[in-house]
Amino acid sequence: KQINAKLVGHFRYYGVTDNSNGIHTFGYCVRRKLFEILNRRSQKKSLTWEGFAKLTDRFPLAKARIYVNIYG
Repeated sequence: KQINAKLVGHFRYYGVTDNSNGIHTFGYCVRRKLFEILNRRSQKKSLTWEGFAKLTDRFPLAKARIYVNIYG
C-alpha cells in the first residue's frame, strides 16, 4: 500500500508528455529493488521471479502512466 502511494506520487509528479521512458524505467527499477528486498528475508533465495509475479498479481503495483499532456 505504501509503495503504491509513493509510486503514484512519483508518476503524477514526473508523468508529463515526453517523460514516458523515464517513468517506465523508474517503475522497472522499483520492481527489481522490491524483488531484491523481498528476497533478503532469509540466507537462501526464497523468492523466484515466478513467485514474485504471483505476488504482484495478488497485490498489484501502480502502473506508470502520463498524467499531464503539455501539448494540449
